[in-house]
Amino acid sequence: MSRLFDKVIIQVLTVFAMCYITHGNTFLVVLYSSVILNGVNYYLISREDMDFKIDLKDFKESCAFVLEILVALLGLFYPPAVIFIPINMYDIVRSRNYYAAGISVIGLIKYSNASDMNSRLFLYVLTITVLSVMLAVYTEEKNVVKKEYRRLRDDSVEKNTLLRSQNTELIKARDTEIYNAQLSERNRIAREIHDNVGHTLSRAILQMGALLAIHKEEPVHSELEGVRQTLDDAMNNIRSSVHNMHDDSIDVKSNITQLAEPLKNRFVLHMDIDIGNDTPRQIKYAIIGITKECISNIMKHSHNTDVDIRLNEHPSMYQLIVHDYNSDNSSNNSDKKNSGVSATSVLNDPGMGLENIRGRVESTDGKLNISTDNGFRVFVTIPRKDIV
Repeated sequence: MSRLFDKVIIQVLTVFAMCYITHGNTFLVVLYSSVILNGVNYYLISREDMDFKIDLKDFKESCAFVLEILVALLGLFYPPAVIFIPINMYDIVRSRNYYAAGISVIGLIKYSNASDMNSRLFLYVLTITVLSVMLAVYTEEKNVVKKEYRRLRDDSVEKNTLLRSQNTELIKARDTEIYNAQLSERNRIAREIHDNVGHTLSRAILQMGALLAIHKEEPVHSELEGVRQTLDDAMNNIRSSVHNMHDDSIDVKSNITQLAEPLKNRFVLHMDIDIGNDTPRQIKYAIIGITKECISNIMKHSHNTDVDIRLNEHPSMYQLIVHDYNSDNSSNNSDKKNSGVSATSVLNDPGMGLENIRGRVESTDGKLNISTDNGFRVFVTIPRKDIV
């Protein structure tokens, strides 16, 4: 049960006792006062902590503490006010106000010894008081169990969410390992074909050329020419297959990570690479080449502190950002001017590889933007389309 529902039950039960103790206007005064007392205490003691203990430093709870004592004293010295004791006792149990509880018990004893006391009425008031205590204890225990259940439920949901996240990471790690293993196996097969089958076919083609030079008479020469053409076609097909396998086995993320490894010795490196495995090989080569050129420039010319390398795949384009900068923005303008790779030096010095970067960007119909705001920043956008 909730505290509000408990208070309504106690209030209804006390109304019957009021009818016997008070009459006329006094009854109305007592009735309204009990309702007000119920509402005020419900407002003042509104905290729902599991280990609730009244805090006298809190203004509302200290007012409730004092109000409970005053109501108990009223029942002690004014017999008709004993009807407030069940209502007051419910809040006393929750607030652990032992002073008010003691005064209320004394008030009940005094009321039971009164000469004009109706024994049945006293038993009724006593029963309501005991019921109030029981309801208060039961509701408090129920709230504790409910809050503990909610805590366990929230912990369970949090743990399940964490387990799902970890499971997702494990699946991604497993897929990455499988993908890397596939790339490694493709490279191995390509090397085997190139080193073994390719060399064997090359030797066969050379031998066939020697036979053609020796046997020029027909129809042997024409037959040998057909065999050589077949060997040439086989060699071209194998060379194309080996190149395709090698191109498909290129992993952009691992290549850029390997290229950026030397930066960690001098800079604080921030990397964010998110690109799919189905990227066309021409774009792969362009991105890797641009990044390699930018890293080379940074290693040679930059005196900044941080480097950002961000590669993201969007629905309509690829974005590559390579930026070396000073993380301390409090540096003065002269320091910033001398700390990075200046745009003038890039534009005037062909050794910086600007033409190489621009050429790779143009080969993919991309756009290149270079800025010198706090260091040197290369911003490349490449549209997504089927490039063979």
